[in-house]
Amino acid sequence: MDLKLMESILMIHEEKSITRASEKLFVTQSALSQQLQKLETELGTPLFTRTRSDWRPTPAGEVYIQAAKEILMIKRDAYNRIYDMAEQASRHFNIGLIPERGIDMFTAIYPQFHREWPEVILEPLECNVRTMQRLITKGQIDLGLITLTENQKDDNHYLSMGQEEIFLAVPSDHPLAPLGGPDAKTAPVISLGQFRDDSFVEIARTSTMHQLVEKLFQDAGFTPKILFRTSSNISKYRMVCAGVGCALLPAIFALPDKSITYFRLDQHPFWEITMCYRKNAYLSNAQKAFLRLCRQYWSNAAIW
Repeated sequence: MDLKLMESILMIHEEKSITRASEKLFVTQSALSQQLQKLETELGTPLFTRTRSDWRPTPAGEVYIQAAKEILMIKRDAYNRIYDMAEQASRHFNIGLIPERGIDMFTAIYPQFHREWPEVILEPLECNVRTMQRLITKGQIDLGLITLTENQKDDNHYLSMGQEEIFLAVPSDHPLAPLGGPDAKTAPVISLGQFRDDSFVEIARTSTMHQLVEKLFQDAGFTPKILFRTSSNISKYRMVCAGVGCALLPAIFALPDKSITYFRLDQHPFWEITMCYRKNAYLSNAQKAFLRLCRQYWSNAAIW
C-alpha cells in the first residue's frame, strides 16, 4: 500500500475538498485527482461523493480512511521503536499546549530537554483542549498538555500531573472582601451562593472549565449575571483587578494583588492537569524524557 497516497486521501477527507487538500499537500489539483481516480479504479468503487463545495466519503471510503489512519499510526509507532533500538537521536515530535499556561511550561522545560536530546526537534503547537484531544486521537499531536475534569476524558491516555484548585476572586472593595484574603493559597472558605447578586466575568463555553463552572453555580442555586465571556483567564484576572466584577480562577492565575481578594469555595472545586497521548501509542525515549521533565515542572508549580 502507498503510504503517501493514504496521507493524500486523509487530507481530502480532512479538508472535504480536493482543491483545499491539494493546496495543503503542495501538489496540483489535477495530479491529486489522477491519484484518486487511479486508486478508485483499482478498488472498483468510488471513495468520495463529490459536490462543488463538499466531498464526503462513501461507505467504501469510510473503510479505506479508517484503515489508512490505523496503518499510518502503526508506521509511526514502529519508526519510534526502531529509532530507540538504533539509538538514533535525530527525530521529531510535537506537543500540544494550552494557550496562556502551556508556553510557560514549555519554555521552562525545553532548555533542559534540549541539553539531554540535542538532535531531537520538538515542535510546540497551541490549541484549545477539545481540538487537542481530536488531533491526539488522529495521531497528529504526539503529547498534549490538557486541563479537564474526569468526565471530559476520552479514550486517549491521560498522565496526571496534579490537581488544580479553582478560587473565587472578587474586587478588594467588594462588601464581603474583608472576609477574604490577599493570598489564594491561605484564603478562607465561603459559599458561592453569597455572591448571587454580583456580576461575573465568565470563561468561554469552548473551554473545558466552562462545564465545571456551570456546575458550581448550579449547585450554589443561582444563575450568575455574566458581564462577558472570554477564553483568557488572564483577562478574567485583570477585570477583577479593575473592579469590573468577580471571577472563578484556576490556582495558577490566582496571583496576589492589592486590588483583588480571594476565597476558597466550600464546594472545593478542582480540575486535573494532565499530559495526554494516544491510547496504545508507543512513547519514544525522548518523549518519556519530556514527560519526566513535565512531572518535575508541575510538582514545583503552585497548583495545590
